[in-house]
Amino acid sequence: MTHIGGGLATAAIVATLCVGCASRTARVDTENDAEITVSYDWRDLDGAAAAMARSLLASPRLAAVATEARPAVVALGPVVNDTCQHLDPALLTERLGEALLASGRFEVSALFGGAGTDRATVSAARTVRGNAEFDAATIQRKGQLKAPDLAITGKLTQRNVRRDNGGTRIEYFLTLKATRLADGVALWQDSRQTVKAVAKGMPTW
Repeated sequence: MTHIGGGLATAAIVATLCVGCASRTARVDTENDAEITVSYDWRDLDGAAAAMARSLLASPRLAAVATEARPAVVALGPVVNDTCQHLDPALLTERLGEALLASGRFEVSALFGGAGTDRATVSAARTVRGNAEFDAATIQRKGQLKAPDLAITGKLTQRNVRRDNGGTRIEYFLTLKATRLADGVALWQDSRQTVKAVAKGMPTW
């Protein structure tokens, strides 16, 4: 019994030491992070958004309808998530929107696309018309809202392909399109692919 008790005590001490030596949560240095993940992660999102923004801003057809003198109003989304991951496509469109706004040639609509919360706020600001508790000079007038000129929509697709060595190749395809809402004509479209190889036995959802 003494031997058994001593063994349990030793095991408890070892377990405690192991817990104390366990890796702790660390902040990732995104400027120097070289880790590759199976999922469509932040690097893939940022890289795709940056590449799509460059392509869109370089489009001569969009240059004719979106200028600093007359910025085009853009509705962002929806972008369909056709992957096995719980990925919010707004993470992509918000990055794209940042680049479009920075160019000075585009304005992003807060009423169309995926801007649900913004839409509710804009609508709520107009429900106080006629309310004596509000300064009438600060209440939004009728006829001021802008409808979008363009809509950017797309799809992110995932395909799992079996490799000859027993592993898996995960292929991500992102396609975006800018459509002129006045006539339904697509003025710009581009796609990006990201391919990752996974060894045999590794989980892929």
